Amino acid sequence: MLLSQLPEDVLYHILSHLDYKSLSRLSQVCKTIYHFVNRDVVWRKIAKEFLNTGITRNGTDIYPSIPLKERVKIAQNWYDGVCKRAIPLKWKTKLLPWLQLDGNVLFLSHAADIRAYRLRPDSGRLQRNPFEIYSGHKGDVCRFVLTDSHLISGGSDGRILVHSRRRDKTLELSGHNQEVNCLDSKNGLIVSGSRDQTTRIWSLTSSCPRDTIPMYDRVWSVAISPTLRRSHANE
Repeated sequence: MLLSQLPEDVLYHILSHLDYKSLSRLSQVCKTIYHFVNRDVVWRKIAKEFLNTGITRNGTDIYPSIPLKERVKIAQNWYDGVCKRAIPLKWKTKLLPWLQLDGNVLFLSHAADIRAYRLRPDSGRLQRNPFEIYSGHKGDVCRFVLTDSHLISGGSDGRILVHSRRRDKTLELSGHNQEVNCLDSKNGLIVSGSRDQTTRIWSLTSSCPRDTIPMYDRVWSVAISPTLRRSHANE
């Protein structure tokens, strides 16, 4: 009797005694065995023995969209110090990109634009082409923040652009005369810091700042208090 002809419960029991190397070699025997060995149930026991595979101590899988075999492979490569160098995206610019993951969408600054890429649900890998591009700056994007309804970006041109994530509409906030290094936003308020040595406070309903705070040095980071009672700026 061929291995592939065994009842599934018997085959699962046999495979439960194999390590990850043996399973990987077995999957190369034929297509039938390959598809069977690639099932998550075959790799679940092994995944529990590795770190960062997404299987918690109580057995919950927190990354069900990514095949367990791939997660075990990555975990083992990290453990052994084995990796494959790959460049998913590249561009010619001197400014390091700013990026933020929102659910299954990765927002990534690309020179003067911000591009939104979806993660593939089957593999978790980045799709090659963006499904949305937010543009409008005349220089590189230095920083951006996301809210449920807007994407707010600051650029080396000194401008702040408020992009609506629900419709094709952009509001420009003008006030800084040098690059905007940092931003934060919460409940309709925006706080920005710039190389022009000022911190400015804005609202989504006006293109002019509500307040300007001189800092006497370039501002590198700002943050709005969760209680909205104060803001913080670092020079």
